[in-house]
Amino acid sequence: MDYKNFPKFFIYSIIGCLTMPGVLFGPAMVGILVDQANFTESYAGWVMAYGSAGSALALIVISGYIHRINLKKLSYICLSLAVLIDIYCSLSVEPSFSFLALRFAIGVVATIANIAVYTSIASLNNYERGYGLFVMMQYSISGLGLYYLILYSESIGAAGLYQILALLNFLALLLVSQLPNMQSDPSAEESTESEMTVLLSSVALLAIIGFGLHEMSGVSQFTFIERVGVSISIDSQSLSNIMLIASLLGIPGSMVCIILGNKFGLLPPFLFGIFCCLLGMSILLIEKTFMTYALRMCLIGFGWSIALPYIQSHLASIDKKGSALAAGNSFATIGGAAGAALGASLIGLTSNYNMLLQVSVLIYILAVILIILSIKIRGTHREK
Repeated sequence: MDYKNFPKFFIYSIIGCLTMPGVLFGPAMVGILVDQANFTESYAGWVMAYGSAGSALALIVISGYIHRINLKKLSYICLSLAVLIDIYCSLSVEPSFSFLALRFAIGVVATIANIAVYTSIASLNNYERGYGLFVMMQYSISGLGLYYLILYSESIGAAGLYQILALLNFLALLLVSQLPNMQSDPSAEESTESEMTVLLSSVALLAIIGFGLHEMSGVSQFTFIERVGVSISIDSQSLSNIMLIASLLGIPGSMVCIILGNKFGLLPPFLFGIFCCLLGMSILLIEKTFMTYALRMCLIGFGWSIALPYIQSHLASIDKKGSALAAGNSFATIGGAAGAALGASLIGLTSNYNMLLQVSVLIYILAVILIILSIKIRGTHREK
């Protein structure tokens, strides 16, 4: 295995993880807002949804201009703003529209640095292993973060939560200098044509939409999964332990991508990963107990960490300059926002979690079908 680019992949992955707390710590953040700041579960879900919507807007704009933007320089500005916004949020945590607007803004600015990480990884050789390492880092940091945020939620409080987020953005700001200086493409008009040609191809469209639905399904469950545990009387210590173990299982899962890379193609490891995810997402529909909850979390932690880097690698292979990857992340973020909003709406309507679990499984099945079709079409084109 070629380890030449792994030090760079490691630094890029740290920056990426520091700029995506909503994805990594979502359940704990919702729990703190509900328990420590008097948010309803539905309103806390909308806080997450607004942040995802801001990210989606940033990615939609970037995907059409990515060849002409110096993401490294822009990241310095955006992360500086993110630090200031999070500090202000720590002083004004309350269920109000102004707070939702601030979380929308943080979604916009933090996403600039995050997509810079994805395109930086795609610019290097063995990028599929780079995405595997990135996912492994996400699960490691998510596991530790969820464990301590849930366990010490009362001590941290809502204000403390956003002070921590400000610190994470500040650390990311200090590391931005390690990103490569990817020069913008001077042939702007020609660049736009090539981007649109890529994005409107059947391979790209199926993968991009499928990735969006994939994240919509996952986030709709993930955002409220801590509350599901609370609803079946699992105590905070046990929830923290389960979250930690499930996240750490993402490490061996992502190692599949790091070790195998593209050796056996994308489809076999992807199918194995989604089988684990589907089984995990469905198990709570059968029975809600401590054991089924723990098993669900472990299966998702392991399976998701296998499937995700292969989806990202597939998008990177469509266009190494990053347009398909940016568009895919845009739709994934839109899906995440829609998933959090869907979860908030369904819980608000039904006051239980069964409908949310059922709908998320159906959405996931549709997502998998679209991604498989894209991979198969891509393989057919390569054979020709």
